[in-house]
Amino acid sequence: MPKTHSPLETRIAIVSTYAPRRCGIATFSQDLTTALAEAAPDLAVEICALDRDGLDYPPEVTAIIEQDSYSSHRRAATHLADSGVDAVVIEHEFGIFGGSDGAWITGFAAELTRLGVPYLVTLHTVLSEPTWAQATTLHQLCREAAAVTVFTETARTLAVRTGIAPPDRIVHVPHGAPTPVTDYQATNEIGAEVRRVLDELAGRRVLSTFGLISPGKGLQTAIEALGMIAEEHPDAAYLIAGTTHPEIVRNSGEDYRESLMKAAEEAGVADRVAFLDSFLTENEIGAILAQTEIFCTPYRSREQISSGALTFAVAAGKPVVSTEYHYAVDMLGDGAGITVPPEDPEAFAEALRTLLGDDARLAAASEAARERGALLHWDAVAQRFAAIVRACAAQRRHKAPAGSVQPPRLKLKHLTRLTDSGGIMQFGQGMRPDPASGHCVDDVARLAIVAAGLCAEHPQALRGATPHEWLDTSLDFLQQAYDPAARAARNMRTVDGHWLDEPHPGDHVGRLIWALGEIAAAPAVPDKFRERAGEQLMDMLPAVRNLTALRSTAYAVLGLVQIAEPTRELEQGVERLDAAWRDSATGSWPWFEERLSYDNARLAQALLAGGARAGDAEVAGRGLVALDWYVKQVGLDLSGDGDAGSAADADGDGDGDGDAGSGQLALVGNLWRRKGFPRPEYEGDEQPIDAAAVVEASAQAWRMTRDARYAGVARRSFAWFLGDNRLGLPLYDAGSGGCRDGLQAAGTNPNQGAESTLAYHQARLGLIRAGLAD
Repeated sequence: MPKTHSPLETRIAIVSTYAPRRCGIATFSQDLTTALAEAAPDLAVEICALDRDGLDYPPEVTAIIEQDSYSSHRRAATHLADSGVDAVVIEHEFGIFGGSDGAWITGFAAELTRLGVPYLVTLHTVLSEPTWAQATTLHQLCREAAAVTVFTETARTLAVRTGIAPPDRIVHVPHGAPTPVTDYQATNEIGAEVRRVLDELAGRRVLSTFGLISPGKGLQTAIEALGMIAEEHPDAAYLIAGTTHPEIVRNSGEDYRESLMKAAEEAGVADRVAFLDSFLTENEIGAILAQTEIFCTPYRSREQISSGALTFAVAAGKPVVSTEYHYAVDMLGDGAGITVPPEDPEAFAEALRTLLGDDARLAAASEAARERGALLHWDAVAQRFAAIVRACAAQRRHKAPAGSVQPPRLKLKHLTRLTDSGGIMQFGQGMRPDPASGHCVDDVARLAIVAAGLCAEHPQALRGATPHEWLDTSLDFLQQAYDPAARAARNMRTVDGHWLDEPHPGDHVGRLIWALGEIAAAPAVPDKFRERAGEQLMDMLPAVRNLTALRSTAYAVLGLVQIAEPTRELEQGVERLDAAWRDSATGSWPWFEERLSYDNARLAQALLAGGARAGDAEVAGRGLVALDWYVKQVGLDLSGDGDAGSAADADGDGDGDGDAGSGQLALVGNLWRRKGFPRPEYEGDEQPIDAAAVVEASAQAWRMTRDARYAGVARRSFAWFLGDNRLGLPLYDAGSGGCRDGLQAAGTNPNQGAESTLAYHQARLGLIRAGLAD
């Protein structure tokens, strides 16, 4: 029988590995679940478990993510949303999710956002120098999170510095420790093997380490250190308790444990190093710590930002000797132990001598550990965490408002017709590609953006791997176009590979950066393409500094906001756009320039996205002001429910006598419009790239504000392609999947070129990505 829930409960799902899977994150999540049940009974907690072995889970596990399946990550998000959970907690560690550096969890998070389910992220690893892929994954995951929790202030500092999430969303919540550990009772039940080993160590000065064993634990350092102090402290013994990590066993069996036994023999302490090969219960950990005099964490990496084992030891009031990883430095800074450099047995031995040889120092360290440990009991930590979860759940959003626009079934026939092994042909004569028009960076960059989107939004399109081929072709083309010496790129090339221009800055460079950012940040794109795009983007960043035109800058910003690296180029681009708006905007013309020309909404979109990426609400707000004003200039209305309205002051002269709006997109044509001049009856051909820009800018505003008016604008703008325009004629060709090149005075341009066709597909993907269409 399915579990029933009280309407007064707040339902949360924790996404994590979970028992019976053996890993530290699984233990943490199980402890958190238990603690929340006691400290916050108003929270109904269920588990979405990461699985790769087909394990049998306890009843609290209500959903499964198959770790090695991207689609399973997204399906699980849909399942949780449909089941009615109020919030989701993602326990993040790079190794437990699928994809390169766990990138597939970003698809899960994106689906939650699309469906209006708020989520928060707990970071179990925060690196001071993450790789490109790691930083991008965390940025993509955390940028839509309601909150990001970390275990120490050092972790918070690192997260802010590396641009993972806005500083105001990153919260320090300590790692908890359970009562059987912090308050062990001799009557607590423990296993026979644990009891036997502890009985054998009775009367010895026990040094201990517990947890899953792996080479990263650096246990040979502690063994060698014990050998160095063996004569001075003949009563000292070292207990290594825990099974080998399952992934290590999977790859190399028990080689590491055997190497530790050999190290003990070589150090002359084989009879003083005890191995307890057991997956420990909390009672057993409590028993081990109760008999421990000094706890040891000789970990090899300085980057470790959390450790359940160290948390438990400090909470139990045990002095610690540790290597200088981030978490240990934070936890032991008040005197609860001594830290030494990693992989330095001599320094480790000296720290052990200091504590073992000085009873007063040992007692002081124990007292400092107890004081710190009082803050780490799960009951206090769980109450603090529950408050954050409740605030997150209060943001539970409704699904996007219902709308009448549904994109036609995906067809790639015309795009496939336009592409060849070198790129995509610019123009078409009707539906027939025109090879004489050649290829250009502008269109190849657009093709790359569409191909990256199709990998995630339309995996069924990959049956012939066509988008993968487009990504490969596009990355080759963009690499060949760029000239590092000139810090610029060529744009035009013949179909047989001859460049027709010299490297120069321009819109094509901005679009190149945009495309590389989209590919590098797309979790469903194969790793080889993501990594190539990331490397190319870093190599080509100098070209951004040469951009001066506003649209070139806006395109680059739209790419740079996708990645985690907080580049100076992004900051400069946002500053340039913001300065242009502030210099040009007036009460009746709050715009970046004194004219409306082409691809206009991209300026507002870039300012909005760039301001949000920088955590600057005022800059993002100016982006919204610009977008609100612009959509009125093109016949749409943001007042009331947005069904219909007036495009007040459409001529920009401040007198409110512009054309009456009908809630139908009427784009600025290719004759453009100038400030202070009345809007002519016909402004020239309306271009598909302008319609796509309004769709995606409005969809971005909807994703960031959840204001239903923007959802309506995005949908009605997309309807322009399908015939909801001033002539009632479709631009989209449902037979070929192509798009006609423009809406003319009395008809449509019958040619179906790359720019227009790709604009349609970008608009379609933007609508779907925002959850505004299936």
